[in-house]
Amino acid sequence: MKKKLLYLACFATSLTFAQSIATFNSMNMSVYANVDGTVDQSPTGASTTWNFTSLTNTGTSIDSYAAPTSMETTTFPGTTNVFSSGDNDILLKSIAGELSITGAVTPDLELNYITDNALIGAFPLSFGYNNSDPVAGTFNSGSASGTFSGNIVKMVDGYGTLSMNVVGSGTYSGTVTRLKMLQTVTLDLPPFLNNAGTATQTSYYYYDNSNGNLVFRSNTININIPIAGIDDTTTVSEVYLVTLLGLEENVYNEISVVPNPVQSILNVNLKTPTAIKSIVVFDLNGRQVLSTTNNTTAIDVSALQAGMYIVQVQTDRAVLTKKFIKK
Repeated sequence: MKKKLLYLACFATSLTFAQSIATFNSMNMSVYANVDGTVDQSPTGASTTWNFTSLTNTGTSIDSYAAPTSMETTTFPGTTNVFSSGDNDILLKSIAGELSITGAVTPDLELNYITDNALIGAFPLSFGYNNSDPVAGTFNSGSASGTFSGNIVKMVDGYGTLSMNVVGSGTYSGTVTRLKMLQTVTLDLPPFLNNAGTATQTSYYYYDNSNGNLVFRSNTININIPIAGIDDTTTVSEVYLVTLLGLEENVYNEISVVPNPVQSILNVNLKTPTAIKSIVVFDLNGRQVLSTTNNTTAIDVSALQAGMYIVQVQTDRAVLTKKFIKK
């Protein structure tokens, strides 16, 4: 069973205010660093401090969003938006600021909250928000299918200062507000076996109070199905780096690409010379179309169709991003 179930994620952002969260979601086309490292998320309350200063960058991912297809709205009624990250799709319903999860689809697991959607909340959410909501629906893991039921608890349980070490685009220290979510469900395999196992997910989301950016998120998932010999616990943590279609100038100006427009070979020039770990090219829908892990400053884009693309360059110090045109 796939360990990485990132089915509580994000779309389109707006400004937040101190000690409140205007929206659950990140900006469309945001790039996140996947990180390893021990983080202490136990501090709660007002004017607290979180120090995540031992993070290691293990890769990147991109948040992207789209309207649901007709098949998705039929299978997951009420869906208004679909979040995608890699092979994971999260189906969401947003009505008058109230956001709920209608489904989650990964290569190894499908959750359909068709009986009772997972309510996250009616935004904005302020410090002290605490709500418990029932959830229920069906699941299919390929080898087994059945129903699930349980509840999801959401709370804005802290605000204060978050500090993080270099993971790609520099250190971070800012004032944030945190949303914690705990989802616990029981898995049933009717008609023969009820209470076949449990699944729990503990999630933390940290939002910058000055601009609303979702700057850090983590999801810890445990799946326990004794009859199948499954007892898996996995934590996935991510740090915000940049938005591909709204690039931050201090990052954007660190890199140039020539020629631009380009016919065949795109050359990457860095303001501060350093070894390049990888070069990845994305189209404007966030799909990866080219990549290289060689220590090179050039990539052959001749096979791409004409249009605009984004090149992402990862070095030992940063993840840098630039737009270019393929002619």
